[in-house]
Amino acid sequence: MKLSKSEEQLMELIWQQDKVFMKDIIELYPDPKPAPTTIATLLKRMQDKGFVGYELFGNSRRYFPIIKKEN
Repeated sequence: MKLSKSEEQLMELIWQQDKVFMKDIIELYPDPKPAPTTIATLLKRMQDKGFVGYELFGNSRRYFPIIKKEN
């Protein structure tokens, strides 16, 4: 399965951080930053494709890559 350009950009940020919360992802994006709902949608799509997983911390999700960058 392939990633779209916007998913690929988000995946690069996740690979750089290894484990990251959504608020940190938003901070890492260059200006103009996408809306949080856009990032949430991309993360959901990437989960469905098997690229990203998450751990729950209370009400927050910490995302991590399932697929290595080399793959």
